Amino acid sequence: MRKFTGVAPYFYGAAIAAFGIIQLVIQNFLSSFLPVPPTLPFRWLWMMLTSVVFILSGLTIVAGIWRRLGLVVAGMILAIFLLALQLPLLLMNLHNGNNWAIVFEGVMLTSGAFIIAAEWPGGVVISRRWDRTIDVLAIVGHYLFALGLFVFSIQHIMYFDYILSLIPAWMPARLVLNYLVIIGYILCGVSMVIGRKVGLATSLLGMMFFLWVLLLHLPRAVGKWNVETEWTSLFVALAVCGIAFSMARREYSESLEYGMSFVAKGG
Repeated sequence: MRKFTGVAPYFYGAAIAAFGIIQLVIQNFLSSFLPVPPTLPFRWLWMMLTSVVFILSGLTIVAGIWRRLGLVVAGMILAIFLLALQLPLLLMNLHNGNNWAIVFEGVMLTSGAFIIAAEWPGGVVISRRWDRTIDVLAIVGHYLFALGLFVFSIQHIMYFDYILSLIPAWMPARLVLNYLVIIGYILCGVSMVIGRKVGLATSLLGMMFFLWVLLLHLPRAVGKWNVETEWTSLFVALAVCGIAFSMARREYSESLEYGMSFVAKGG
């Protein structure tokens, strides 16, 4: 399982780089994820700048060169979008389900940058104090990610029929699958909050998102190759998959270290 979860930074880094590439292709911010108002001064310039930053950060994460720096930069950019755009938009219209989805996608991806940075050091960015700050942000991110799972489980219940319509018609037991997703979100969130079986829970969550990428998002994106929202959803799912696998890797690593210590002490 540890080898399988080793893909975590590559999935996340590829998604971050893809965000920048998509923006350059469409010459606009990601409409379904980064609701930047058209009245923003120098909007095109900011779009170009963030696109380049996303691409460079993603490449450093994937290549393992200054990986932690790339993750921190990506996390900071996503945090700025979250606090300056996504969250205010939600607060102005709390009854809009799409706004809730956008905010907590932002919460999970922002948290994920620091969660992965804590698991995959890649060298000291500035100082040991900065490293400790990243570790603290990763702990906070752990619980914010769990909160996101609870929010999405509620949304799946509220918009059950709509979510059901997104499951491909060829899949058997679509109703059961929809319920399993809701249960999976809740159980994984509870596991993360109470700190029990986190490795197993996040591994299963990561595999669920990976299957979504292959069976749901990728066919939809290829089938609608010129629809930006489909490609954005694909790479958001890939990023969440990477985050889940990174948390699983950390939990399995800690379990392994404890087990080796236990054996060394003679049980």
